[in-house]
Amino acid sequence: MTAPAATPLSLRIRAAGEVPGDTVDSAGNLILSTQTVAALSAIAVPLDVKARTPVVRQGDEAEFVFLIRSGVIKAEHQLEDGRTQIVAFHWPGDLFGLADHDLYLNSADALTDCDLIRFSRPALKALFLTEPGLQGDFLVEAIAHLRLSQRHLLLVTHQRVAKRLAGFLIECSQKPECYDTQTGVLSLIMDRTDIAAYLNTTVESVSRMIGALEERKLITRVDARHVRLDLPGLKALLTR
Repeated sequence: MTAPAATPLSLRIRAAGEVPGDTVDSAGNLILSTQTVAALSAIAVPLDVKARTPVVRQGDEAEFVFLIRSGVIKAEHQLEDGRTQIVAFHWPGDLFGLADHDLYLNSADALTDCDLIRFSRPALKALFLTEPGLQGDFLVEAIAHLRLSQRHLLLVTHQRVAKRLAGFLIECSQKPECYDTQTGVLSLIMDRTDIAAYLNTTVESVSRMIGALEERKLITRVDARHVRLDLPGLKALLTR
């Protein structure tokens, strides 16, 4: 689709960082007024994006901000030495498309089929003038992305790949889209190539560490894409 939404949409923006308790609902999403939802819907363009499709490219003019309604986006950064580093995975309720000097900081690709909402930056800036509280919400999201980058940096600086992998699995377990709290089973949406690029290691190292964690009974492979987690054990590993 390329036309703005004609009627108010169901918009879920995940609260990130430190926000007052009365501004989020029981699911952890920002509470938006009916007026704000209507104003956002008026400038929103729904997009259906197929898996493995590029959404934005690093260094291109940053024309839009995106909200994920369903699916997972991977954000990656091209380093000066030519290597590509996955810097974040974005989930439903996340905003992405951060810019520096009006250029996209990272590339973003659909890891799965995605239902996105696209907002033009000029339209958002105009809306902020009439909805100043909304600007604060978007600022909180931007700061949260910076904190996410800091956490990712700490994760990949662990000398032991086993700790990096444990930290990654714990991070994924916090996403209801891929973790079943009843069974303790995590669905690995990312393949091992993506996991390796996120953890700044090799596919071979990821495969070895999956085997090592399984030997220690910290994970149990159900099949190629599903593992049962011993979360207390994984968290204990990070402290050693």
